[in-house]
Amino acid sequence: MQVTAHLSSNLDVESGSLFDRFALESPFAAYQQSRAWVDAVPHSKVQDYLFFRCLDGDTLIGTAVVRRTRLFAGRWLATVQRGPVVHDATLFATVLSSLARTAAAQGCCTMQLAPRVRGRDLPTMSEALRAAGFAPLPTHRQPLHSATGIVWLDKPEEEILAGFKQRGRRQLKAAAKAGVTVRRATGAADVAAYQRVLDAFRAAKADYDMNGLPDAAGQVALVERLGGALLLAERDGIVIGGHVFVRQADEAIWLSLATSDDDPSVPRSYPLLWEGMRLAREMGCIGYDLAGLPVGEAQDGGEANRSQFKSAFAPTHRVMPPVHVAALKPLAHTLLFNARQIYRAVRAAA
Repeated sequence: MQVTAHLSSNLDVESGSLFDRFALESPFAAYQQSRAWVDAVPHSKVQDYLFFRCLDGDTLIGTAVVRRTRLFAGRWLATVQRGPVVHDATLFATVLSSLARTAAAQGCCTMQLAPRVRGRDLPTMSEALRAAGFAPLPTHRQPLHSATGIVWLDKPEEEILAGFKQRGRRQLKAAAKAGVTVRRATGAADVAAYQRVLDAFRAAKADYDMNGLPDAAGQVALVERLGGALLLAERDGIVIGGHVFVRQADEAIWLSLATSDDDPSVPRSYPLLWEGMRLAREMGCIGYDLAGLPVGEAQDGGEANRSQFKSAFAPTHRVMPPVHVAALKPLAHTLLFNARQIYRAVRAAA
């Protein structure tokens, strides 16, 4: 192999087009590994994004969207959410080692990442992580879920619905009886309506971490570039909830779901998610990713409620790699990354 690597903050038109197509068409595609995600998410003064490309000769074999967090004296932390991306799992080790080596040469002292992989390719990528010196972060410091639920859509709607738990079907009937309807958003007024729901939901759910989530306009922009939809739930012409899903490879994944707190006896989350599944199926998606299930016992009441809600759709359990970390410059890692982790823990407990 003649492997070359490039890590930069900008891509020219041709390189950007190849990057986008490679990341989008991978069986391990993840929305966090798209340039569309970089454009949609909020940015901070200490963070920016870099784009990694790994080539064998003239053939692109791996990509990564790398979030760079500046630490001290030119050192920085690399975070690769659900990446790096490959098309062939057997090339993951080559791409991973190239990414780590290239980032270290540019001052990266610590790298944390978790590729989006499951099933028969999971052992291959897990072994590559171990061989490259990566180890899982402690459970209480995991920033991403390592287990999720998949509702399979590769069957008639009647079979999908019949596979739900009785509680889920009952809630869908109750929503219809209460006059709740769900439709696809059509314009700026609908986006603004969902933003109001998001703002109220965020204020009411202090235990639900929505940091890093794009605003409604950013989510819609992501949908326009990757595929997916914004759905709104209404009752008597008033928006009472919304749901956004995006496409990644041959599946759809829950990006956000927020509801108003007026008349909580009226179900709205259930019909929103069900309509999302129906629409994703029409788009050709074979699975609907519920974006996380707890590993073991739920950590708090909010997580328990979300888990109970998702379980009503009887998803298939899927295990993914947890976030792994590697010290690319051991001394700087020990001083800077560990200090950052302690600071964040103290701030969270305050």
